[in-house]
Amino acid sequence: MKKTLSIFVLAFTILSVNSQPILPDFGPLYMDEVVPRIDITIDPDTLDWLYQHENSDSDIEFSARFIFDNGTIRDTIEPVGFRLRGNTSRDSQKKSFKVSFNTFTSGGKYYGVEKLNLNGEHNDPSVIRSKVCWDILHKMEIPAPRSNHVRVYINNNYYGLYINVEHIDEEFIKSRFTYNDGNQYKCLWPADLNYLGEDPDLYKFEQNGRRAYELKINEEIDDYTDIAHFIDVLNNSNDANFKCKMDEVFNTYDYLKVIASEILFGHWDGYIYNQNNYYLYQNTTTDKFEF
Repeated sequence: MKKTLSIFVLAFTILSVNSQPILPDFGPLYMDEVVPRIDITIDPDTLDWLYQHENSDSDIEFSARFIFDNGTIRDTIEPVGFRLRGNTSRDSQKKSFKVSFNTFTSGGKYYGVEKLNLNGEHNDPSVIRSKVCWDILHKMEIPAPRSNHVRVYINNNYYGLYINVEHIDEEFIKSRFTYNDGNQYKCLWPADLNYLGEDPDLYKFEQNGRRAYELKINEEIDDYTDIAHFIDVLNNSNDANFKCKMDEVFNTYDYLKVIASEILFGHWDGYIYNQNNYYLYQNTTTDKFEF
């Protein structure tokens, strides 16, 4: 790639101010004042199947009962979808889980969200690092997921302290940018933003059975024109007009804050280092991509 996003930061001596995202309140689901208890009740045979090594890559969602109790609110929702989530965490002793409220109930939500990510933080004995990072990003007015600590019980057995992290989907997008009609891409390795050519379909290439730039909103239309143009501008603008051209298609102001934060955190599994695990959203209000 001719220029990477981490290098072009040096060229920005004047920052244009973009409209700030909406930052929704934390509400009962993500409040920090208490550590809520989440209970999952699922068929024991199904749970055993999920924990078998040969099934660890499965994304099948199984029916379960979900109970949320923060000492003030106690809600029971049944059925919900329940499965393992993550990548390397699937082979760890402490698994991570996804709870889906809309799998068996069309349009199902809980406090405005369709899914919960219950992260076991298997490589962080403190179970605090990612939570601190999300909180710092919020203070910097970056549209990061909300999160809090929860106690997870499955079939009344304590599975440990988890971090409940908001899922990034069309509900997340709408809550931050008012509208969610633009394309949202989940970018996984090798999503290096290298220029492949003018044809938008070139950016639909797959790695390990899924697209590196996986469209998560407007999948039926499947039009990659916007991201192809963005990557073209990123790679092929000349030095004289690079800053202005990028500012036309990308929220550079907020992304500079993201870069500063990731360097502070030592974050290695995002775009800058690993070309992995990040999202791009085409904000139809500003006609710019959001990172």
